[in-house]
Amino acid sequence: MNIYLDIDGVLLADIGSPAHYADEFIQAVLQKYPDSTYWLTTHVWNGEHVVHESLAPYLKPETQALLYKIKPTVWGKAKTDGIDFNKPFLWFDDDLFDDEYEALAQRNALESQVRVDLADNPRHLKELIEQYFS
Repeated sequence: MNIYLDIDGVLLADIGSPAHYADEFIQAVLQKYPDSTYWLTTHVWNGEHVVHESLAPYLKPETQALLYKIKPTVWGKAKTDGIDFNKPFLWFDDDLFDDEYEALAQRNALESQVRVDLADNPRHLKELIEQYFS
């Protein structure tokens, strides 16, 4: 199982504000899928990788060290370019563009996208840990 993680709206609730349970979420994901977790975020795009600078200041030191275990993806116009559709996956993101939705629909993979909604449910990451990683 491949895991794809967005940052903004998933691990960061707002600019400069970590999501509740962001540390626990990252730790749970990597405990269960240490070798198949990938960044699928604008913080890793087109060869540029600024995850540590963007996310680490808001995390516990033990979680900061884990960020390097998450692999980068290469994608172009749509984040779905970075997904390996030949393997089962879960993609945690707060918002999809129409072309990303269509790419998932064309591959019968809509159920693999997990919409994170921190605005309506600040405890959403805790619930996702229990649902997918416990």
